[in-house]
Amino acid sequence: MHLFIRKAGFAFPMKHIPIPPDPFPHFRLENMANSATAGLVHAKRAFEGAIGLLPSKARNPFSPDGSNAVLNVEMFGGDDDSDWPYLLFVHGICESAETWTVQRLAIACKENKCRLAVLELEGHGLSTGKRSVCGSFERLCHSVNSFIQHIISGKDSGISFVICGSSLGGILAAYGADFVMKKRKEPGSPFQKFLGAIPIVPAVGIAPEAVPSAPIVRALSIFAAIAPSTGILTPKEDPSHYACPANTQRNFKGQWPLSTSKMLLDVTSSTVKTDLSQGRLIIDYPLLVIAGEKDRIVPLKSVEEFFCSAQSKNKSMFVIPKGDHGLMVEERTAKIAIQRVFEWIKTELTQ
Repeated sequence: MHLFIRKAGFAFPMKHIPIPPDPFPHFRLENMANSATAGLVHAKRAFEGAIGLLPSKARNPFSPDGSNAVLNVEMFGGDDDSDWPYLLFVHGICESAETWTVQRLAIACKENKCRLAVLELEGHGLSTGKRSVCGSFERLCHSVNSFIQHIISGKDSGISFVICGSSLGGILAAYGADFVMKKRKEPGSPFQKFLGAIPIVPAVGIAPEAVPSAPIVRALSIFAAIAPSTGILTPKEDPSHYACPANTQRNFKGQWPLSTSKMLLDVTSSTVKTDLSQGRLIIDYPLLVIAGEKDRIVPLKSVEEFFCSAQSKNKSMFVIPKGDHGLMVEERTAKIAIQRVFEWIKTELTQ
């Protein structure tokens, strides 16, 4: 179990929360999940005050209907960006909107006249919930679906947009894109200009030797149900290599929660494969998959199998030589990946 967890690093309509036009807004959030969410009202925007970094323009939090969670969204863009397309991004486990991945994407988006909206998953960053506890993959999918609806609505209905994510966020982006394709069929859908999805090193598989034995999986299930937020025999997360700025407190540090470890094991070993084979996940939209040749967490073979299972006639896979699971953190590989992302987006915009 320890080997797997260590290596696996990784819809509802919403209640909209009004956002004032002031680029330095103070949000009055109704029905906050608990008193800890009061910190969101006065917290800094992502990268705000950090020398040499591009800060977000605003926070755009929302609550998915049927949930008392308040999810934070960081918005990046330019001074006059109302007609720029959107890149909607979902991070991986233990991460937040304050990482080198997000900072590099934010800079590239501005250079390529694209707005960036970054969802902080429940229990991550400034969003409410127990720190890094993700016991339900279905709940995460609902959060991502609600995030998409939250951003691509109102004055931004009908705007061109792409869904992107890294690691766990990568496979969540794929499920979110499936949701969008289903919603597009409804009269008056705001998703008519959906360009496609870009899963980056998506959490779609696990090395066979890293899968725990059946008795350990059963024990993990029991402990995760009894004490979901407890870290027992789980790896100690150290965000220092991807945290940006270095002193940010948004990324999780410490022992992985048991429920998160169990959820990720299920997703990578069975959930995605089962959903694809049984038609619960249909990939019939434009798709760009980015993988690392030397990824030791999600084997390249698993990503290739996921790509081959996609029904889309407009799909491509880009493998970065010597890239690993953290390819969006390492400067050399991140530059290559981001260049490919925006080449793909520009192509789709001209279709």
